[in-house]
Amino acid sequence: MQIAMAMPRTLSDTVVDGPLGALLRYPRVFLALFCLILFTPGLTSLPPLDRDESRYAQATKQMMETGDFIEIQFQEEARNKKPVGIYWMQSLSASVFSSAPFTEIWAYRIPSVIGAICVVLLVFGLGERLFDRETGLAAGGIMAATLLLIGEAHIAKTDSVQLACIVAAQAMFAKFYFADRFGEPRPGWAWSWALWGAVGLGILVKGPLTPFFCGMTVVALSLWERRFGWIWHTRPIFGSGIIILIVLPWLLAIMLVTKGEFLEEAWGRDFAGKIVSSQEGHWGPPGYYLGLLPATFWPGSLFLVPAAIFAWANRADPVMRFLIAWAVPAWIVLELMSTKLPHYVLPLYPALALLCAGAVVTGMRQGGMIFSHITAKIGIAAWLLVTLCIAFVLLVFVPAEYGAGTGLFLYALLLPVLLSAGFAAYFLFQQDAGRALAAALISATVLAVAALGAAVPRLDQLKLSPRAAELAASAGATANRGEKLAIAGYAEPSFVFLAGTKTTLTTPEGAAQFLIDHSNSFALIDKETADAGFRKVLTAKGYTPEALGQVSGINYSKNRKIQLTLFRLRKSDN
Repeated sequence: MQIAMAMPRTLSDTVVDGPLGALLRYPRVFLALFCLILFTPGLTSLPPLDRDESRYAQATKQMMETGDFIEIQFQEEARNKKPVGIYWMQSLSASVFSSAPFTEIWAYRIPSVIGAICVVLLVFGLGERLFDRETGLAAGGIMAATLLLIGEAHIAKTDSVQLACIVAAQAMFAKFYFADRFGEPRPGWAWSWALWGAVGLGILVKGPLTPFFCGMTVVALSLWERRFGWIWHTRPIFGSGIIILIVLPWLLAIMLVTKGEFLEEAWGRDFAGKIVSSQEGHWGPPGYYLGLLPATFWPGSLFLVPAAIFAWANRADPVMRFLIAWAVPAWIVLELMSTKLPHYVLPLYPALALLCAGAVVTGMRQGGMIFSHITAKIGIAAWLLVTLCIAFVLLVFVPAEYGAGTGLFLYALLLPVLLSAGFAAYFLFQQDAGRALAAALISATVLAVAALGAAVPRLDQLKLSPRAAELAASAGATANRGEKLAIAGYAEPSFVFLAGTKTTLTTPEGAAQFLIDHSNSFALIDKETADAGFRKVLTAKGYTPEALGQVSGINYSKNRKIQLTLFRLRKSDN
């Protein structure tokens, strides 16, 4: 493998033959099309499920409704958790791709899709500079097909855009580091603009996480190499000015509007709180992320063991040191944190993709010797088992549990997924890394299209919020204008997003009083948890509820089947 980026080539630089060769002429076009194949199925058919996605989308919708693009709110509650960057991006996307009342959730997901595509192209560019074009293409393909990135591309949150900022900043840091490492001229001002602009945008999107991940890399690498002067070459004082220009205007505005509460809650409770204690029940022991890695980094996890062997064998190489410094120190910190969610380690996956790609291309050029190690063979067998579990869960279990059933069609789609995965394992056992990578990416592509394009539309039981909102709208009970709708027993943000900002989330007793206090109003009541209390209050005050319709489904956040009935008041004859 050759190491480019104006540095000595310390590894093999023989020409690649095989599956990658035909794609090298237009790699960015191929990767962009590959991303669209992976990221667009299910984008419009997947309802708003993730609570954070619905909160982001609803807060963005309220910005468009009120014209206030400074303060972030979910209904009347201040949402002082993350900065405003993603809300601005989503408001632009929603205003372009949808119209009032702006309830098409897919329009809010466009920034996530664009961010994920940028991540893949940036990984390719970084791989091309650190290694060569073949390795960059392999790394981009692995990153695009990664299960966790595909998931984040389908959710209207911060993570895809933040990841693009992190990878862009890391690429710029690599430029300065390797220029200093090999005695090249100091990169020009444009590189500093790009570096600190990426950091500033990352802060505006998700606060201090971009400086955290980049800072961990810079500090670890500098300590390992005992070289610190290159950091000054990035022009950090100038960079501080760029960050201030990007972040400070909105930060001052939100501090004035919230009287300082934004910074106190975002930094003191949200960010720092996740470090010292488990928040919202999202706890995991040390090793949590490592245990999930075979699934969340699938299908690239097929090459993790060879990548570890490859990195350790070449640990004196500056490229390996940069990628190890990117992946390992921050990983250790995240494992020690109390609050854990699977996507927290996503900013480290580009480094893993580059290491895996380096191992694959080196294996292609050197006869696949690194894949003959016994641990690599054990890893292949484990990967096959993980593949079987992932395919079964996505194409069999989830449709059966949350939809009308699996059906022969989805069972049939298992065949190409497992067959191509089997070929990937076989090729790697035969030390044919190039064909193994191609087969693994084919398996991931078929699974993504099958799961998101065929299985997701069948998940009728998860469409409770859209069904409930449609029922309310059919009766004229929309909450986009005026206070006409209350709901008890089902307080999901997705319902507020779909039904309207002025939806009243309340108790059973509160829903009854809402109907009494507001003429021509409606209430959705969960039969199991809210019906008795609702009826008790109405009966005591001489009213009788009139049922207008029912919907049922599964509240996925609590994994509970519920039935919602839409009521309005009818004056009792007694």
